[in-house]
Amino acid sequence: MRRQLMELAFLEHFFPHGGRPSSSRPTTIILYYKASRKQLIFTMTYSAATLLPFLVPLGLVLFSTIRRQSTIQRIPGPPRSSWLLGNMLQLFLPPYGHYDDIWRKTYGTVYRFQGCFGRDRLMVADPLALQHILNSGEFEFAPIFDSLFRWLFGERNMAVLKGKEHRNLRTAWNAPFTAGAVRQYQHILEKVAQTISEKLDASDAPAIDICPLISSATVSSTTEVVFGCAVDDLGAEFVQSNSNIMAASASQSAKQILVDEFGALIPSWLFRRTIYLPTKASQALRNHVELATREGWRLVHEKMDAAKQGHESGDDVYSMLLRRDAQTNKSLRPEDIVAQTSVMMIGGSDTTAYSLVWALVELAKNPKLQDSLRAEIHSRPRTSRGDIAYDSMPLLNANIKESLRLYPVRPWTYRVATKDTFLPLSQSIVSTTGERLSQIPVKKGQLVTLGFASYQKLESRWGEDSDQFNPGRWLEGRVPQSDAIGPYANLLAFSGGAHVCVGWRLAVLEMQVILSELIDKFVFSLPVEESIEPRYMTNLMPTNAEGQKRAAFCVMRVV
Repeated sequence: MRRQLMELAFLEHFFPHGGRPSSSRPTTIILYYKASRKQLIFTMTYSAATLLPFLVPLGLVLFSTIRRQSTIQRIPGPPRSSWLLGNMLQLFLPPYGHYDDIWRKTYGTVYRFQGCFGRDRLMVADPLALQHILNSGEFEFAPIFDSLFRWLFGERNMAVLKGKEHRNLRTAWNAPFTAGAVRQYQHILEKVAQTISEKLDASDAPAIDICPLISSATVSSTTEVVFGCAVDDLGAEFVQSNSNIMAASASQSAKQILVDEFGALIPSWLFRRTIYLPTKASQALRNHVELATREGWRLVHEKMDAAKQGHESGDDVYSMLLRRDAQTNKSLRPEDIVAQTSVMMIGGSDTTAYSLVWALVELAKNPKLQDSLRAEIHSRPRTSRGDIAYDSMPLLNANIKESLRLYPVRPWTYRVATKDTFLPLSQSIVSTTGERLSQIPVKKGQLVTLGFASYQKLESRWGEDSDQFNPGRWLEGRVPQSDAIGPYANLLAFSGGAHVCVGWRLAVLEMQVILSELIDKFVFSLPVEESIEPRYMTNLMPTNAEGQKRAAFCVMRVV
């Protein structure tokens, strides 16, 4: 039988020669899988003694994981393409969503697929099961993602805190993102949106890549709304580091999938320590957290000093949190504000930008729809205060909801069961043995993939045309109104449960403002010579035919 070979060069300079890092070459671990014997054989560049402390626990975890009996083996699903890779390449590499759509229609809203190394995984798009996973407290982020969040955002960010600490922090952070608070930021967002128009006006290119313009604008709005300052007022090193981290994470490949899956087999306590390895990637992550912490403290100290001197504090998120802390004597500490600096920068920029680009793509495909939206925007309904009433534009909001539905920035997310439990289903399924199941037994440690994109294409909830962009479904009342599963329009574009996106209302308002500004002033069409395709690279990104992030439009001023 054919022998499969995987080379993993994921640890550079791994403790060679007496524990001193080598500067000349990376350590390479070569993993052979011999299908005929079902054996794994490691070959190392350096001596076995050097890597033995790492390989022994890793090997134990690897084999115990592979041999562990799964309770989901009777759940139907697609055959694996290989033991080593399972179905991972089919699911996560281009073309985006192709196999997931086929498998959902073939096997239903819950199906079993295989990860790397023969590990059973569960794909869940059933609404009741998703609600249970997100809200029951019986599932949490998989250990590898918990570690990654700590590396990216620090030890006290809201993504990794649990229990009472997490609830207290979220309660405090919800205050600046209520519906009333978010309305105060509208004038900031409108000013930022106008800068995009100015740049489009200044360009005479036949086709304009809108991605960098909108990404720059969403970063600007985040810094002004959250930190109360312009991007140029932040430390240049921090801004550049944030950009580098975003660029580095915008990828997906077979090698990356293998490395991620391999890392998931390492015990959390050991995997978390790899951040201290003398590699370029580890150094970049450590440096990013240090820069974010330094910049966060600078912002907080400036605001606290200004308050002591009697200066009026601003309406930005950080100022509101510090003011609330002083007025109510709550337990939110300045360090808990500082700790979210990196979360706010990364979470509040490209995710909203990609959603806006997808809305523009669909409007460019449909000139009549674009003209109808433009007419609605020209009517400019106003509030009693004279502000533009974006919530009173039904077609605008239908387009935004439909864009978030069909193009969720995070098509998938992951949880692991913290205890033996049962997963309830809204629709029963038939097992491979012919048994009808209304709930699925799940063992502690079982990795579950939450199919947000699959859920948002369910024909039973969104109609027979659920794979088509049709804002009319929102205007005609053909969408679910009950059993709220996400914070906005029964969608999971902002996740749900305890880890729902804290700034989702701000993101929706930002989309309303920028889309209104652009459609009001410009006509968008797609150039014949370029294509825009969705590609999953950590987020769902617009890419050209070569797989590069790019969304080129022909842009004309409205006359």
